[in-house]
Amino acid sequence: MPTHYRANGPRFVDETIDGEALIMDMLKGSYYSCEGASAYAWNALTAGASASDVVELVAARYDVDATRVERDVGGFVAHLVDEELLVEAPDSPDEPLDRSALDALVPSGDYGALTVEKFTDLADVILLDPVHDVTDAGWPHRA
Repeated sequence: MPTHYRANGPRFVDETIDGEALIMDMLKGSYYSCEGASAYAWNALTAGASASDVVELVAARYDVDATRVERDVGGFVAHLVDEELLVEAPDSPDEPLDRSALDALVPSGDYGALTVEKFTDLADVILLDPVHDVTDAGWPHRA
């Protein structure tokens, strides 16, 4: 049975804008960026695709040899799990992957090796955000 993943929320929040997946660590204040094929793979993984599904999706989307993509996906997933951005999902998703929605998030283009960049330069500023100091009652009620 293939392993499925999900984003490690609520610690990490993400949004894909103009083909770039931006992932924010709400605990440590660091943030991550995935572009192009990497953003496509990130969105597929967080939508419940297994690593083998991602290989097929990326190889078809970018017209690249599946053997090359398989090597890249393995390292990409391992790195995301090591950084705690992804965690194993207990079950496979109930709904099938909406490929048209996935395709709409990231424009097609040239294939590049799957990478995620980590940035820590704004961590102190991000952690000063008062949203981190409130309860479920919301602002202005401090924790």
